[in-house]
Amino acid sequence: MKKRLFLVLCLTTIALSFSQKKDKRDGNYSFKLVSVEGPKDIPIGVVDSITSTYEDSIIKIILKDNVSQIGFDLTNKSEQTLKLVWDDVAYINTKNETEKVYHKGIKYIDRENPQSPSSIYKKTTLSDLIAPTSYTYYVSGQYGGWTSSPLIPQMNAVWSSKKEYVPELLGKSLRLALPLKIEEKTLEYVFVFKTIFLEK
Repeated sequence: MKKRLFLVLCLTTIALSFSQKKDKRDGNYSFKLVSVEGPKDIPIGVVDSITSTYEDSIIKIILKDNVSQIGFDLTNKSEQTLKLVWDDVAYINTKNETEKVYHKGIKYIDRENPQSPSSIYKKTTLSDLIAPTSYTYYVSGQYGGWTSSPLIPQMNAVWSSKKEYVPELLGKSLRLALPLKIEEKTLEYVFVFKTIFLEK
């Protein structure tokens, strides 16, 4: 019994010592919009990296980090209906790998199935969420269920609510390709983000 207690105390001391050496900070990993690759025949719009907003003559979009999803409010500024072609939307992760996505209203179990386009009528706004299909998975067991991995690793320090600050995770590129159709024409938008750490 004494040997077991001694072993537990030793392991606890080692773990505490190890966790104290790590750089732990109050905050979260996130991203900010840094540039947009827009349609060639439309004048380049304005990017606001502080609010992750982009605006040109056709659209205005505000993008938001929701840990395992990208939220957005997309306004159609034109006089014609826009269609967001969900089956052609792509998330490109920090490893430059293209991921299929699903959006709000799609059941987890149906996330790999074809998705109907969303119509955005003139002067209206579509609010939605985008998540990579491969980041969502089912965990079996008594406390299991559907769960999603974060877009950027959220590493908690040992026995602490603080995050481990890892410089290697910062400054990485994430991209979101959003194809919009206006009549028979497709407008290709690619939103480019950089990973950051937001301290509280």
